[in-house]
Amino acid sequence: MNQCKQCGATLPEDSRFCLQCGTENTPASGSTAPQGELDFFKPAITGGLALGVLSSIPFINYLNACCCLWAQAGGLLAAWLINKQRPGTLRYSDGALGGVLSGLIGAVVATILSIPVQMFMITPEAVEQARAQMAQMPPEMVEMIMRFMQPGFDLSRTLISLLVNMIFLGLFAMIGGIIGAAVFARKQAN
Repeated sequence: MNQCKQCGATLPEDSRFCLQCGTENTPASGSTAPQGELDFFKPAITGGLALGVLSSIPFINYLNACCCLWAQAGGLLAAWLINKQRPGTLRYSDGALGGVLSGLIGAVVATILSIPVQMFMITPEAVEQARAQMAQMPPEMVEMIMRFMQPGFDLSRTLISLLVNMIFLGLFAMIGGIIGAAVFARKQAN
């Protein structure tokens, strides 16, 4: 433990300033040199592409119903790639930032990839079948749902899908990045 030169307070190992008086603490001569900045962009793109593609493939995307599994996996992948830059120094905030960036990139990828999937799967026959299954619902609710189930490309459906994807995939990928930071820090401690 270091001592503050101004007030004598005990300082944590890596503190730069005294917590009592605010005086700058010069590190001991045996401390390591400052490390370079972490690159969040490439890991976020990799994690975002993985979660975006896996979240768009029909039937495989159903695993997102289990606590947004692909979103968390994309955030965890980004955290793992960030941790590889400087092993053992990944903080929770680094994992969270890498995760949320990968979630936002994944949301854009998933939305773009979902356009041809929706055009293929939302056919006039599928719309009529869905309408028949909703016969017990109030007519106003059926009409509201049917507005978003029009065959072909629908800009409002795509924009709403993008917004929802950005919120949920960003949030759950951030959680995955934080979990990754905790796992990698624990591995480093052992």
